[in-house]
Amino acid sequence: MKSSSVIGNGSWDAGQQFLTTLANAAVTLLLVTVVSVGDYGMYSYAIALSSLGMAVMSAGLSGLAVKKLVEDREANAAIIASLLLAREAFALAGYALVLLISLSSQDFPTILATALAAASLFGRGLEAPDMWYLSQLRSRRTAIVRGVATLGFLAVRLIVIAYMPNIWVFLALFAVEPMFVSILILIRYCREVDSPRLAFDGFKRARLLLRESLPLMLSGLANQVNLKADIVLLQAMQGSVSVAVYSLAARLSELTHFFPVIFMNSLLPGVLTMRGLHGPNSRRYQNRLYRTYFRAFWVGVLISSCVAIGGYVAIPMLFGARYLDSVVILSIHVCATPFVFMAAVYSKWIIAEGLLWVSLLRHGAGAVLNIVLCLALIPLYGGVGAALATVASYTAASYLSCFLGRSTRGQGILMTRAIFAPLLYVWANLVHLLGMKKRQQGGQ
Repeated sequence: MKSSSVIGNGSWDAGQQFLTTLANAAVTLLLVTVVSVGDYGMYSYAIALSSLGMAVMSAGLSGLAVKKLVEDREANAAIIASLLLAREAFALAGYALVLLISLSSQDFPTILATALAAASLFGRGLEAPDMWYLSQLRSRRTAIVRGVATLGFLAVRLIVIAYMPNIWVFLALFAVEPMFVSILILIRYCREVDSPRLAFDGFKRARLLLRESLPLMLSGLANQVNLKADIVLLQAMQGSVSVAVYSLAARLSELTHFFPVIFMNSLLPGVLTMRGLHGPNSRRYQNRLYRTYFRAFWVGVLISSCVAIGGYVAIPMLFGARYLDSVVILSIHVCATPFVFMAAVYSKWIIAEGLLWVSLLRHGAGAVLNIVLCLALIPLYGGVGAALATVASYTAASYLSCFLGRSTRGQGILMTRAIFAPLLYVWANLVHLLGMKKRQQGGQ
């Protein structure tokens, strides 16, 4: 397998994700300016709950499915069929879970908005053929389809914003787009000359896949709880207006979370090559990990500082007095960004070492902490309390959780060295200068 093919495949995938992220961000930020604060809060809440349902629907199968498709080419047709069945079954389970959670809002329009947005899960469930293209290093074909669809739906949304800005139209488009794109890719998959197509061979294969993916599924669910608990609890305690103000800040902050994907795509091959050449316990490999953590953390500090400073200028100018409280929330929320960057490195290390249950432990610890802190801080400080809880939970999940087990403690020490590297550097030089001064005095 040529490295150029792997890099090219990853570049198409990352490029398509970047385009989608950029388009969604542009629409969301424009939407803030044309709908009421309450409507934007309701929209944000429905989208957040749909993301939680996505964690249930995907069932942790994506990475594992690609691995199985590569290892057993003869059974590709049966694997794809089993994936479609499993994902749609879990889409139904995720949809039911999301609706149950939405009842906590005690607001019928909000529940209805969630039901509409969560319908997108059934379209996302049909994305199993994407994994075959990934396993064949042909992401370019699906990326083009998704890119064109993203631009097409972006144009429709911009027209809606200009002529009839209605939150229900946006929720309908959010629900329809995944189904439209998935059907296009499924049709293309079935028409490929070398496509294995679909051949269902019973439920045994699906059960085996789900058994193996259990830690990843639970980890993904815990991660989404960690990411979305703030909005769910804020809605239940303070309503849609508070959710809108908080969501604007959180959305701007979370835009920075795409950068770790690009960051790790560029650095991960070198890290894994070093591990393969020198072993997981070698000094050279550990030093390479330390340098990667160092770059991740301090690039995160730089980006979060720029976003926080920019928010003080941009939010009042673009969104007006209605969202002034978002400025403070944003300045707190972006403090999590350096730890998100380090988590991108840490999560790849977990996969490389095969410690999948560690992923569940760290996301679970973060989710529990986020819920507890939100329950304590939101009644006192509203959106600011939710932001403080989010930063604390991200820090716990990405960094402090490393110290909970012997197998991950070494990574926690490397992260600590990376975080305090400037202070350690100053201290080492200060000690060196004092030592030189004493030696000079002794020589006299």
